[in-house]
Amino acid sequence: MQRVIRDGQFTVDKVDALSAKVALIQKHFPPTVASLYAIPRKGSGDVLEWWTELGGQPTPYAELNEDQQRRLLDLYQQRQDALGRLADELQNRNQPEGASLRTLIGPPELQDLYSLNGEPLVIRWGLRPPKPVPPPVVVPPVVVPPSRNWWKIIAALLALLLLLLLLWATYWFLCPQSHPVVPQPVAPAAVEPPITAPKPVAEPVVPEAVPEPAPEPVPEPVREPAPPPPPPKPAPAPTLDNYACRKQAPDAIPPQFVVVLDTSGSMNMNIKSVQADEEWFFGNQFNQYLDPVRAERIFTPPSRLSVATESLTSMIKGLDPKIDTRLITFNGCASQIDHGVFRAADRPRLINGIRGLGANDGTPLADSLAKAASTVDGRKNDAVIVMFVDGEDGCQKDVCAVSRKIAAQQPRLRVNVVNIGVGGPSRCIAENTGGRVYSSSDAAGLGKALKMASKEVSSSTKCN
Repeated sequence: MQRVIRDGQFTVDKVDALSAKVALIQKHFPPTVASLYAIPRKGSGDVLEWWTELGGQPTPYAELNEDQQRRLLDLYQQRQDALGRLADELQNRNQPEGASLRTLIGPPELQDLYSLNGEPLVIRWGLRPPKPVPPPVVVPPVVVPPSRNWWKIIAALLALLLLLLLLWATYWFLCPQSHPVVPQPVAPAAVEPPITAPKPVAEPVVPEAVPEPAPEPVPEPVREPAPPPPPPKPAPAPTLDNYACRKQAPDAIPPQFVVVLDTSGSMNMNIKSVQADEEWFFGNQFNQYLDPVRAERIFTPPSRLSVATESLTSMIKGLDPKIDTRLITFNGCASQIDHGVFRAADRPRLINGIRGLGANDGTPLADSLAKAASTVDGRKNDAVIVMFVDGEDGCQKDVCAVSRKIAAQQPRLRVNVVNIGVGGPSRCIAENTGGRVYSSSDAAGLGKALKMASKEVSSSTKCN
């Protein structure tokens, strides 16, 4: 737990009431929802302090870029929707706790909103009065009384029109010289034919003398070609240790390496959670409210993402310095995020970025595989992809068809799959591309599996 801010704007007389609401939220919600509201405490000197169980550096909303602000507000709205559904459920059961939770629903005060590793955090909640909604301004319609003398206006306009017609007729008959004159047609002048100059008489052409033909050269005798050299011996078939060393050259090009890290919402679950826990939690949105104890157990640390982050960090530190690493993560079913290529000197920055990732939304397994394959060659040069995922494709795509297409178009691309937990993607990804499938449900086993999945990448740079 860490302190976010010491607040001198409000007194500590409401700490007990706010603490009671915190206990009510933690009673009915998993940590992902309860962490939205900072915990009030009485600090030294009777100064109100706000604390949180979230890890990371608190960043005010105003210091985020536009994309980070949009994501933070989306997560805030998701937490608010969950809170509203629970309040409705409690009120339908005639429980007074529903009305108490209803007071927490509303748009955030942006100056009181923070981001911790992408998760929203609200301070000073329950202390500010709700903003009054101004009543609508009603403008009375302007009523124009009908004119009673409209027939007089029409009569005057008709009289004026008749007067204009009379004046025009008088001018026409009294001033005939002003009538337009129609010009008479003029016959066109005769065009004289052009005078053509006499054609010049061509002088007679004297034929040139034809030279005598030169004697044909005598061809030299043709030498017989030398016999072709014997065919080279075939290179030995590649194994796991010398994969990507097809040419056996001392200056062989290191293979391209891509890591696909699952950042879907299920990665927030505990590393020991099973498939039945996922189906129970995501199958019905009200299950988490009916059994909050089970929901809290499912999301108790360490999460799949935290274990995956540490295992992936250890793998990157052990890679050969010649290997460049590209990282791709999920962004729901709409798109995937390509974080770019990181060289050996950039690995500390890559590790810090991985540790700051958050998990949310669906699992675009097929689209992320296709995107990763599009960033490497796999035809003339070797490439390896390690997919670090915990479930099947959740975006209605056929990942087996994508892997078959990759195997046909990029024969020198291998895809290894590391399953997190007991679930996992279709085995066809690795089978179609000549890769392997590694499974684990604990931190130690996961690190070992990921090390085995990337072994051929580092060993391929040492072949000769």
